[in-house]
Amino acid sequence: MVPLNELIERYLESLAKERRMSPNTVRGYRSDLEFFRLWLEQQGLNHAEELENLNHTQLRSFWADRRGKGLSAQSMRRGQSALRGLFKFARRQKLIENNTAATMDSPKRQLPLPRALTQEDINLLLNAPDGQTLNGLRDRAILEVLYGSGLRVSETAGLTTDALDLENQQARVTGKGSKERIVPMTPLSCQAVHAYLQMRNGQMPDQKQNRSLFLNKFGTALSVRSIARMIDKYSRQLAMMLNITPHQFRHSFATHLLNNGADIRAVQEMLGHESLATTQIYTRISKERLMQTYRLSHPRAGDKHDI
Repeated sequence: MVPLNELIERYLESLAKERRMSPNTVRGYRSDLEFFRLWLEQQGLNHAEELENLNHTQLRSFWADRRGKGLSAQSMRRGQSALRGLFKFARRQKLIENNTAATMDSPKRQLPLPRALTQEDINLLLNAPDGQTLNGLRDRAILEVLYGSGLRVSETAGLTTDALDLENQQARVTGKGSKERIVPMTPLSCQAVHAYLQMRNGQMPDQKQNRSLFLNKFGTALSVRSIARMIDKYSRQLAMMLNITPHQFRHSFATHLLNNGADIRAVQEMLGHESLATTQIYTRISKERLMQTYRLSHPRAGDKHDI
């Protein structure tokens, strides 16, 4: 018989190698499945083949226990996805025949509207870095790229010099699932990146051959966390009283494009969304903005009138 921990390790390895899931997702799945394995041990189940003996009542009991310990709906959806995948994997490995997890009910997903920054806030942040220093030029280039191309912060941190085509104002980006796409760059983004690289090559000549675009003082690629800290630093300096995250630049990119008439499928492609439904959340923001403008502008929209 195959021990449960061995089955879980095999499954996680397949996610990383075959399905090319991100390390963060694999870590999340590992945590979820470890909770499940420990719960199974309490039920006296220790082997993969015994998964077949579980019924829906037992699975509901497991999730009730997790919810009772404060598990959020979002984390529960991820955990259930991990569990379904584990059962499917065990079935493919011919360890079980029946997949009890296949029909688990997931909590409904409540999609909050992402908050886009105003154009005024964007301009304040873009102009905050000191253009006379290397770090200032680097930070300005990062902010321009985040907003100008709508990149995820991980995609920005992973940019390389050979992925840039500043002459044609575009860049090659590696997104989720190691999928590549070409994204447009604004003229200001290209100018900011060019200015940063010029000063970088002058002040850090030993890093001229370094393919990573945005470097820290040690000559290694700037991390996602460092970019988040940088944005927080400038928002505090400007006393904006906003909890600004790197992802809000991406939200703002999509929202501002749609507010100005961009085609939603073009925005989907630029964002690298597999599903149009993911991009459509930004149309909800645009409609809210439209209704707000209507209520403020139409002479009879602001007050209640008797019919």
